[in-house]
Amino acid sequence: MADQPTHRQQPVLVTDFDGTLYRGDAPVRYYARRAAHRLDTGPGRELLDGLDRYLDQGASVLPEAVDGWEAVAVLGRRHGLDEAALNAAFTETRAHMEGPGCALDVPAAYAQLLTELRADGVRVVLATNSPAEGLDPLLRRLDVLPLLDGIVAGTGKPAGLERLLRRELGLPQDAPADAVAGGGRLLVIGDHWRNDIAPGLRIGAVGAYIDRFGRADGPAHGTAPLIEDLLDTVRNWAGARLTADRN
Repeated sequence: MADQPTHRQQPVLVTDFDGTLYRGDAPVRYYARRAAHRLDTGPGRELLDGLDRYLDQGASVLPEAVDGWEAVAVLGRRHGLDEAALNAAFTETRAHMEGPGCALDVPAAYAQLLTELRADGVRVVLATNSPAEGLDPLLRRLDVLPLLDGIVAGTGKPAGLERLLRRELGLPQDAPADAVAGGGRLLVIGDHWRNDIAPGLRIGAVGAYIDRFGRADGPAHGTAPLIEDLLDTVRNWAGARLTADRN
């Protein structure tokens, strides 16, 4: 019987949070309302209308915004909101997300796959740029804690994600990316190519990119607008890694 893989040998799936482990536009729309509340009526209405157009049409409307969160921030700054105001609106939004009044969806097929992969020996780590404050109650509300082996808040993506991936491999932080061995033991999945996918690709990890708005920001081993269309990419990676570990 083959030995169980150690932590450093395990295949590791690193998942993003917003737009990946859960999805839905209700939080972003609330964030926009809290940001607009800090503006005069006219600019506030323009911010809300701008977000509506972005969510309907995507990158063609606001190419500098990768997702709805960034769209609100970009639009808010255009109308004079500073980082303190945006951060306050975000903190209020995170608090709102903890309650039943904010509709959130955990993709059932993805949750089931993570459950199966963990049972087979894959380590699942949540990496998010969101601060730790308020994160645990939200994870409990979504009932996703049983899907996770590790949680890293305030990751500081993209650079912080590469540091995290190197730690998972037990590798020096200063090793050149082209000298990193074993990166294929990792899979990164998320909806922000620069933050979630590129750091993994640099060290040889497999990347599964949720490209909701068709931005095509960069390459990946699997790209689709919905996470359900990337599950085979994840399964194929896990199957290959687990088979290699058993042989």
